[in-house]
Amino acid sequence: MAGAGEIRSVARALDLLEMMQRKAPGGIRANEAAEQLGVDPATVSRLLATLIAHGYASRLPNRHYALGTRSLRLASVWVDHLLQVAAPPMARVADSCGETVYLIQLVGSEAVTLARLASNRRAVIDIEVGPSYPLWASAAGRALLSSVAKVQRPALLPKEPYPAFTARTKTRWNDLAGALQDAQQDGIHVEDGELDPHLSCFATPLLHQQREEKLAIAVSFDIHRSERERNMIRQALRREWRDLANQI
Repeated sequence: MAGAGEIRSVARALDLLEMMQRKAPGGIRANEAAEQLGVDPATVSRLLATLIAHGYASRLPNRHYALGTRSLRLASVWVDHLLQVAAPPMARVADSCGETVYLIQLVGSEAVTLARLASNRRAVIDIEVGPSYPLWASAAGRALLSSVAKVQRPALLPKEPYPAFTARTKTRWNDLAGALQDAQQDGIHVEDGELDPHLSCFATPLLHQQREEKLAIAVSFDIHRSERERNMIRQALRREWRDLANQI
């Protein structure tokens, strides 16, 4: 009986992961998951607590549950495909501006690094720990947030004021909404000293109508780079993002 119970628990946990994947990025409520699984809410709460403790699920600010960063461990084929397709255009961006280029995916309420490519063309993937970035304070996070339906965006953000990392961090929705609006002009989201006072970042979403995953490409650089150099980075991103989005 114990063995059968353990198998049922594993099956239910896997079903939960699939539910959260289908409901991404908005997540699922515990009561809704319990109803779909045909179990009581207490059972779902225990399953979710276990998945969260191991990093495979996360709790959103609106009390929905979504996939956690370590769920990417279960998507090695997807990540390998991304690296194979994204490496050439990422290398061209890195060579054009001499900076590190990042491929980022929205997982739960975080912007998680899938691949990092330096200007020396050496790719480094870390799908176990990310790193991950806050949606409100990073260019990559805002690029991903812009690809989510407007009605879903507040559910992915903490309560105001948002946590500040530097004096420049946007901690209110009005300021964040203004930054999202500004990026609509050319599709480039800008971060200047909001996470690190010495760093800036440009990012653009990789939009594709037939893909549920939310992805972005980003370039980080020294905050003191000249306007001419900044424009060069913008142009490099604009040259590559559409082809990369279509190939993925």
